[in-house]
Amino acid sequence: MSSPKKAADSPKIPIRIMHIKNSVIIVTGASAGIGRATAVALAQSGATVVVTARREERLQALAKETAGSDGRIYPFPGNIQDETFCHQLVAETVERYGRLDVLINNAGLGHKSRIAEMPAADIRTIFDTNVMGLLYTIQAAVPQMKKQGGGQIINVSSIIGQRPIPNGGIYTASKTAVNFISRTLRMELRPYNIKVTLVYPGRTQTEFGDALLGQKGANPAAFGRTSPDKVAQVIVKAIRYGRTEVYVTPTDWLFAHVNRLFPRTTDGLTNFVFTRYLEGKSGKIGHDT
Repeated sequence: MSSPKKAADSPKIPIRIMHIKNSVIIVTGASAGIGRATAVALAQSGATVVVTARREERLQALAKETAGSDGRIYPFPGNIQDETFCHQLVAETVERYGRLDVLINNAGLGHKSRIAEMPAADIRTIFDTNVMGLLYTIQAAVPQMKKQGGGQIINVSSIIGQRPIPNGGIYTASKTAVNFISRTLRMELRPYNIKVTLVYPGRTQTEFGDALLGQKGANPAAFGRTSPDKVAQVIVKAIRYGRTEVYVTPTDWLFAHVNRLFPRTTDGLTNFVFTRYLEGKSGKIGHDT
């Protein structure tokens, strides 16, 4: 009788590593913050990066700044709230470079408003940017990824998408939508070798708070902010290793999991921090502009 195969002899599950060099990647919301830092990191890794945002002058400056990198940056300014623009973005990327390996949906817009008092027009703007814009780019990109045999979609959500805060309920709702859209897509696109990744930044040092709808400024959290460069490195790593859902810091991970285990306690603590201790102070919340 043959002896059982030792564990050491068992076949190993291969670790998927994507080579970023020479890959073609779209980054939305790339004029500042996380999007900009991610575009720089990818270009430095040798990727061809198509960047989009509404502020064309910033995209042009970004392309010039990274001109000496191993990769290259191609500015494609526009508004992702426009479905036609999103299809043009993908179509021109594929026409120029022959493929689309990764789509990074980073563009986002926040607010500081109580739900019962928030103008309907502002609510629509939040969802048109954070949800519909994301869906437009995904629907434009997926046919090409299927055609070429695979790809990756990275949706930048927010830790706030897992735990609402006072005066940010509509933003939270939009990011919760992003989470469930992404998880559903992951199942639907798996047969086509298209991976879907969620990234959950916490408080980040960006211009996001300057672009808030509603009241000026936003409540700062009681803990420090993460640099956009750190978030960018997490995104780059998620591309290399095909990660599914990633948190940027251990604090973000802890916050999300404590909320699941002790929701009532987290409600009380969040309400105290954001409405009593920090009410009325200026600051920034969210992850990007």
